[in-house]
Amino acid sequence: MPEPLDPVAFTLELIASRHSVSPKKLVEPGPTEAQLRQMVAAAACAPDHRELAPWRLLRIAPAQRARLAELFEAALHERDPDADATARADARAKADRAPTLLLAVVRLAPAHDDVVDTERYVTLGAGLMNLLLAAHAMGFGAMLTSGRALRSAAFARAAGLAADERPVCFVSIGTATAARRRPRASVDDLLADWAPRAGG
Repeated sequence: MPEPLDPVAFTLELIASRHSVSPKKLVEPGPTEAQLRQMVAAAACAPDHRELAPWRLLRIAPAQRARLAELFEAALHERDPDADATARADARAKADRAPTLLLAVVRLAPAHDDVVDTERYVTLGAGLMNLLLAAHAMGFGAMLTSGRALRSAAFARAAGLAADERPVCFVSIGTATAARRRPRASVDDLLADWAPRAGG
């Protein structure tokens, strides 16, 4: 009879083994509807000061990829009107990568005296980490990507977001064909004792 899994060791190993996979390396199959909903449910477990639920995820269906490609090209033209055909094609190609593509959006309203905007972004980031871990646990590769298109007025106008919403990043999910683990920062680089300055 196999030894029962140590839940602490399993959880720590799952976290340590997670790595990002470029959207170029993500192919079918992507998650099923049920699996995607499990991932989003995991994201919803993130800390959320005052329970404002200050984010949402927009799924970009296959039929909407052509429209997204147009937005990427329009955003490129906005910042570089002289972009050549190769650059425009590269911008459009980003819309077709990964079987499942989500747009993560932060919501900055309603205003709350106890919750600054930074906390809303932290809540979204924590939710996205939960989603990435859930995807990894299910055997999928995933990655967060941003880019200048998300800061484009042309993208904002066409994305259908509310006035109080900001696009933050894309979430690409699929089956990984290759993976490259990036070096991790050491604990000593990240953890230090608090040493407040005296007198001011």
